Amino acid sequence: MHFLPLLSQLLCSLVLIQVSYAAKCGDADGCPSTATCATAILTTTVNNCSPKTTTTTVIACAPTPTCIGVYGSCEFGTGLSCCSGYCAATKCRSTDPKWPNCQEDMGLCLQDSDCCYGNSYGNKCIQGICQRPKPA
Repeated sequence: MHFLPLLSQLLCSLVLIQVSYAAKCGDADGCPSTATCATAILTTTVNNCSPKTTTTTVIACAPTPTCIGVYGSCEFGTGLSCCSGYCAATKCRSTDPKWPNCQEDMGLCLQDSDCCYGNSYGNKCIQGICQRPKPA
């Protein structure tokens, strides 16, 4: 009789440990429901006497995207639109010559140059997230 309550408590503890372990995202304990765990590999080239490229991997919670990334399925006029604004043959296509070496809207970043569409839309790296400025 006493064994069942103990077994039940042990199983509940193991489930809670597993849930919290699975929810980790980088250094964070987990992401809120409005965010997803994202991984970005960012490259930086320093042009001194000899160019040097470094890569940095960032794993963090990022806001759930409000647009569809490159190669995502898209349709004209319904649902979410492409981050790039260009849907062809039912797939979002890149309009930025830096892609795939840049982060789309709501992607992780360290600096403005990590963001796609900086020239077209003026995207900026704000608190580690690539964001389009709000229309005036």
